[in-house]
Amino acid sequence: MLIDPLVIVRDIHLASTLIVAGMIFFDLFIVAPIWKTLPPSGVAQKCFQSSSHKILWASLALSIASALAWLSLLSMRISGKGLGDIVTDGTLWRVLSQTQFGFAWQIRLLLGGLLALCLWLRRANAGVFGQLGYLGLTILAALLVAAYLGSLAFAGHGAEGLDAAQNIHLVADFLHLNAAGLWLGALVPLVLLLVYLARFREDGWALAAAGAASRFSTSGILAVGALLVSGTINAAFLLGGMHSLIDTAYGRLLLLKIVLFAAMAALAGFNRQYLLPRLHAGTDQTSLTVRKLIRSTLAEIALGLAVVCIVGLLGIMPPATEMIGHAH
Repeated sequence: MLIDPLVIVRDIHLASTLIVAGMIFFDLFIVAPIWKTLPPSGVAQKCFQSSSHKILWASLALSIASALAWLSLLSMRISGKGLGDIVTDGTLWRVLSQTQFGFAWQIRLLLGGLLALCLWLRRANAGVFGQLGYLGLTILAALLVAAYLGSLAFAGHGAEGLDAAQNIHLVADFLHLNAAGLWLGALVPLVLLLVYLARFREDGWALAAAGAASRFSTSGILAVGALLVSGTINAAFLLGGMHSLIDTAYGRLLLLKIVLFAAMAALAGFNRQYLLPRLHAGTDQTSLTVRKLIRSTLAEIALGLAVVCIVGLLGIMPPATEMIGHAH
């Protein structure tokens, strides 16, 4: 299953979409106030904006391309035909136009296109719109990417059988995905910002690093809380009892995901309780503390990628409730 093309494409799509969301959320909620503590148009700011712009566009392009690949692979799997056949005989179009998954993908591709347009307008006309206009486009981009990321819930188990109870599951999935974007996705711009601040060490860089880390830590607490609540709701729908964590393959894989999540939360707690106070103290050990924070953040990213790989597997496996039903 690890080398199943559909699992790989799902993982790529989820990872790239999380990064897109994280970059935009980070820009809106964390980085904007930080520049006020640094010299106007400093080197660190220019380098960060240039690199984050490239990562954002590359991730968005990869997200849209992998969404199309996901649609194609699913159409091939449903029909048992090759790529050329599903295009020429109309299978791809029928899946896109006549299935719930296809309808969700139409919405998501439209949202992806609107997001790309919004980001292009923000970049191309930054000087024309002014600071207020730039902020407005960033808020619009955040709303679009929240819908784009959250609508991935329609490709998961929460979209199966949309009755009143399943709608709760769908909402929980939507919240779960956006909370992951706010925390896991935003780790990428956080480490990028810390690297550039520590490299150039302009006036006020330590204060900027402490401010960015503190703001991210606060948003991370909110994200972890949302992940715990939404994850518990999802587990209630998919497990059918705590024993399923051990008795079923789905449950054991979900348990591994929980362990990795706990490790990420422990690293985040270490950063908040041990490293952040040192950053705010402004001692001569600031550079060392920032390097430790960068290493810890990279470890969080590695754990997060492992979680994404597990999510890709869980998405194509029957949930534990189905396995229990078949057993009985």
